[in-house]
Amino acid sequence: MEAATGDALLWDHRKKTWSYNPELVVRFLDDYRNIDRYEEVGREVAERVAALVSGGPPLPAEDVITQRFHEANASPSGSD
Repeated sequence: MEAATGDALLWDHRKKTWSYNPELVVRFLDDYRNIDRYEEVGREVAERVAALVSGGPPLPAEDVITQRFHEANASPSGSD
């Protein structure tokens, strides 16, 4: 999640892809019941965790993430 812009990607287990869904990410992060279920980490740790969670597909590169955020904000629906 990019806190400054509110943009966020998450791993969609059903679609087996990285999806732009800031609303769902914020709902999870803002839920007091989840406070002990996440922590802020650096890119290196995030890459390792992403490989475990996704079952293989890596965390997208920073420039790819930035492009996805840009495309989502430019599209009428705001999502992929």
